[in-house]
Amino acid sequence: MGRMKEQSPTMEMPLHQQGLEQMKIMEEQMTVSNIHQRLASAMQKVTYIQKEKKQGMRYSIVSHDSVTSKVRPALLEAGVIYYPVSVTYAQQANRTECKMRVRFVNIDDQSDFIEVESFGYGLDDQDKGPGKAMSYAVKYALLKTLGLETGDDPDEDQVTTYRNPLMGALELAISMATVTSELEAVSTDIKAKAEHLTPPQIATLRQMYLEKRKTLEEQ
Repeated sequence: MGRMKEQSPTMEMPLHQQGLEQMKIMEEQMTVSNIHQRLASAMQKVTYIQKEKKQGMRYSIVSHDSVTSKVRPALLEAGVIYYPVSVTYAQQANRTECKMRVRFVNIDDQSDFIEVESFGYGLDDQDKGPGKAMSYAVKYALLKTLGLETGDDPDEDQVTTYRNPLMGALELAISMATVTSELEAVSTDIKAKAEHLTPPQIATLRQMYLEKRKTLEEQ
């Protein structure tokens, strides 16, 4: 005699019980929030980030740490985690520029996520520029994703002048030249490093060079 085929527990259930089980599964699926609903929930819990003024600074800022301390608990409570999935950067003198893509993920469904493009800048004379740029990028990804108010209007910010240290070094070298040969060496240096200077900066250095040369020739 052949063996009887084993039936699954679901197949052994009466039809009305199978229907109830299927409805229960569908209801559970419908109650699981998607990534947009979870972000909306976090947005309801955090609506404003207070600026702070740190020692040695002339103005108040919204720091990376203050944003993280407010936003992270709300996102975790809503079942969302975030992390960078793509980072590129460029270094020019003491200025680091960072481009980042940050992913916000539904912890109950890793295929349910959104990605946000963000940018960051960091100025530092030592080795902290990349870290500052990345922190800046993450901070603004969080602020813009959750639509947070900070009282900060970039359109009304004062313009911050970026000082190229190479420009300062070449200006100093021109002013310190005491003979024509030293001045010509600076001119050669300017030509070799022209790709790191803007056209207005090159024009300024050329004018300084001509004035200095005239002064040395008159001596």
